[in-house]
Amino acid sequence: MKHITIIGTIALLCHTFAISSAEAQNSSGIAVDGGCDITSAYIWRGIHTAGPSLQPTMSLSAGNFSVSAWGSVDFASTDYKEMDLTLAYEAGPVTLSLTDLYWTGHADDRYFSVGASSPHRIEAGIVWEPSPKVPLIVSWYTILFGAADVNAKGKRAYASYFELACPFEVGTVEMKAGVGMVPWNAAATYASGNRGFYVQNVYVSVGKSWNIPDMQTFTFGLFTQLIWNPALEDVNFVEGISLCM
Repeated sequence: MKHITIIGTIALLCHTFAISSAEAQNSSGIAVDGGCDITSAYIWRGIHTAGPSLQPTMSLSAGNFSVSAWGSVDFASTDYKEMDLTLAYEAGPVTLSLTDLYWTGHADDRYFSVGASSPHRIEAGIVWEPSPKVPLIVSWYTILFGAADVNAKGKRAYASYFELACPFEVGTVEMKAGVGMVPWNAAATYASGNRGFYVQNVYVSVGKSWNIPDMQTFTFGLFTQLIWNPALEDVNFVEGISLCM
């Protein structure tokens, strides 16, 4: 019953927000979007981060620029939460981004802590999609600042993550397969221990979404992900519901 109530509340909020979002876009050229995923587990780049989670998102875009907020909270135990803020610019097939990553689990989890014990990490990213005719997405992310980002020797790691992904469709079902790698030691960020280069994230995802009649641009989706982490010898099978506008 608790889960049904949560889903119903989110659907009502999304419906209301979808109407105001469409009106705002039509009148000003600024698009506002939002939504929420409900997932059986939160897996971040191959790492099991939390159990069943609520993951809300909202974004504002104007031209090629966008600003977005994404979060995750473990609603089973409330032991974990995350809050990411991203500024992005899309230039043709290339998207550049700068993200403030914040998650709990550090000695000092205060959100507004900016000193030597700050839990924040600032990450730069670049995503390249060569062509609509080429089913390939190339991504690279590197943490530029953040006291919490250290390697196995306790020095700044500049933790990086490189991924090759292939999106495709089978009938009306959207699929994606990918492999993600950590190029050098980033013990604190990627739980890599004393490893250097290694494969951390091998996955296959399946998803399908439906437009809800008489609810503007509101969509309801289902997705499943099978995720292997060869470095940590782990595997996760995740399923979820996506509500968005």
